[in-house]
Amino acid sequence: METEPPPPRRAGTPASLGGTVRELRAKAFPLYFSMLASMAGGMVTAGVIGNVATADLAAFALLITVFNPLLMVVQGALRGSMPFVAECVDDPAALAPVVRDSTWLALLAGAAGGVVLGLTPLWARAIGVAAPTLAALGVLPAALAGLALLASSVKASVTVLLVGLGRNRTVLALSLVNTATAVTLTPLLVLGAGPVPGLGLTGAALALCLDNCAMAALYLYASRRGTPLRGHRVGLGAPDRSGVAEIARVGLPTGSTLLVKFGSLSLLGLVVARIGTEEAAAHQLLAVIAGFVFIPAIAVGQSSVPFAARAAGQGSVAGVRRAVTAGYLVAVPVVTTSLVLLWALAGPAVGVLTPDPAVRETVVALLPLLSAVVVADAAQSLPGMGLLGIRQARYSLYTFAVCYGLLCLAAVPVAALGGLAGVWAAYAVANTGLVAGQAAAFHRRSALV
Repeated sequence: METEPPPPRRAGTPASLGGTVRELRAKAFPLYFSMLASMAGGMVTAGVIGNVATADLAAFALLITVFNPLLMVVQGALRGSMPFVAECVDDPAALAPVVRDSTWLALLAGAAGGVVLGLTPLWARAIGVAAPTLAALGVLPAALAGLALLASSVKASVTVLLVGLGRNRTVLALSLVNTATAVTLTPLLVLGAGPVPGLGLTGAALALCLDNCAMAALYLYASRRGTPLRGHRVGLGAPDRSGVAEIARVGLPTGSTLLVKFGSLSLLGLVVARIGTEEAAAHQLLAVIAGFVFIPAIAVGQSSVPFAARAAGQGSVAGVRRAVTAGYLVAVPVVTTSLVLLWALAGPAVGVLTPDPAVRETVVALLPLLSAVVVADAAQSLPGMGLLGIRQARYSLYTFAVCYGLLCLAAVPVAALGGLAGVWAAYAVANTGLVAGQAAAFHRRSALV
């Protein structure tokens, strides 16, 4: 794996805003394309699983419904190591214990989540999952999914390390390999080919496990060969409780914030499902489109964390705020351009996603509200990542708890009064509240670095 040059030190004269924008753009776009690659792999996997028996599809959907939120919490917690990594970019001796602590956090959190997945046949029966789904589920697919979560957690810890070090091109290369592995293994093991029999649900879980285990090993290799850790022994050893706890203290609020966000959006989906079938279908398409357009803000936000962390380490308030300002200058134009293109090609673009004219018309009619939701989400995410960079992510959690808590309370009456449009209008208002809350918290806390 080719070693990327380390990012320049921030000592001495601070970089100009223009220089920070150029550096951030160079770091963010490889991460953006790596996210697109992962999304493409997920779409292929979903398409393959759609060709198996209905009960197998329902069982896999149940596993993934649990797998994704658990992994999201683990990934959020591991982001807590990013500020520590960014401050050790030129000091391998100081970086090694941070990597060990992050790895231990990944193992502990991933193992806990893996146990939850492994016990799916037990708790699924307790909550009343349909008998055909339970019969298809079985013990082996659940256990394989649990192992996959553990391996994916280790992989996530390396991704955070690479992003913290500014090795985003390495992340892109690894993501492309990961996608290629997933789209090769999944059809082979699920549907079969030649002498290889199709294994259905077990094949899907096995593909998920093998892919994540293989990629975890490759990610670990890349972290030792393509970073300042090359030539330095890291090992694992006994966990340093204080180090693991410090990373968790910074990162768990981020994981909890993601859980609040996506848990609230799941509730919105349930509320919309009560309105009608067409509305539920349109809501799902709107959510998919919004997620796709929002990706640049995620990539830029994550890439800006090391900039903010290094500036905070030097006690530079201006440097911390410059990182977030540069994030706006990089992310907002891309998100805006994506929305303009979406509006210009709305009919054909939505037509690719659904043949139903009623659903298509509903989605197109709600594009203004979708745009408001996405722009506000992008605007709130950047100061949120700035708070992570200065190790104050708990204020993001507080803001989300208030704004999305109110959104959940209002969802049912708003849906009754305004239908799907009312729900998305309330969603836009909640995100606007996040913009104000995140910006205020970042302004106040960044003044204290």
